[in-house]
Amino acid sequence: MRIRGKIHMIELDNKIIGIVVNRRIEFFYFQNSQMNVFKRYLYVDNWIDLDYSENRVKKGSFLAHPVKFVYRIEAIGKFDHIIYYDKVNLNGSLKEFLNSFDNTMFLDLEMTMPSYNYKGKAFRAEVIQAGLVIFDKDGKELLRYSNYIKPKLLPKLSKRALDFLSIEEEDFEKNSIRYEQFYDDFHNMITKYNPAIIVYGKNDSIVLNDSYEINYMPSLKNKTRFVNILQLIKNFYELRNDPGLFKLYNVYFDVENNPQLHDAFDDCYKTYKVFEAFKKDLETKESMKKIRENFD
Repeated sequence: MRIRGKIHMIELDNKIIGIVVNRRIEFFYFQNSQMNVFKRYLYVDNWIDLDYSENRVKKGSFLAHPVKFVYRIEAIGKFDHIIYYDKVNLNGSLKEFLNSFDNTMFLDLEMTMPSYNYKGKAFRAEVIQAGLVIFDKDGKELLRYSNYIKPKLLPKLSKRALDFLSIEEEDFEKNSIRYEQFYDDFHNMITKYNPAIIVYGKNDSIVLNDSYEINYMPSLKNKTRFVNILQLIKNFYELRNDPGLFKLYNVYFDVENNPQLHDAFDDCYKTYKVFEAFKKDLETKESMKKIRENFD
């Protein structure tokens, strides 16, 4: 259901706003991620245009409708009109941003895992596989790369990590390269191509940046620019939860019974395909309904 009305009350602790509807106040509830985006614009007497679920939930002393999407927030005064949030304009800016890249690198990393019975809190993940593919502005593939990488802190992979990668310990040892070689390869690629680095989620960039310190190598933070496509997709479709890459790929391309390989190169290539599908949907909105149905 969609409604446009003036905000009558706000209770940030419960993430609730009240809108006057037919001379009575209806209450609407924001998820944490939504409230983090919109709370800066939520003031009494501002107008809001939103989509909501008809089923009410109990929040504090309120029965409130969960907010599904926000289309617009604005202040309409006697002499001025201020638009604080407009999804249509935001989508146009996002399209320009994504089309502004010259070269793009799609990167996925697999990482060390603690053992199945690990109970500590200070585990530090390391890169153990890197997969990437680089395209130019016209979509021409320039380079692809895939390697296992020997970790430093825990040179022997846990059974959990080996099971996840579907590899035997001997095969990993035989086919993996030293971190220093990966570092040189990666450094050369970003120096030559200066790409925007597209990742799905924030963990890859965090672990990669941490790997420089772990391996006593000069940081490349100032030479890399990451774009978290997961967050852009989540914001565009106004999803309350993070959509998984594998399921999102299947939904975009109507794929069934496609096994997930847990392979860095396969995942980076899926990230590329999802990125292209997302850019197309910014124009056509063809996948909007099925994405929201599958991830709401």
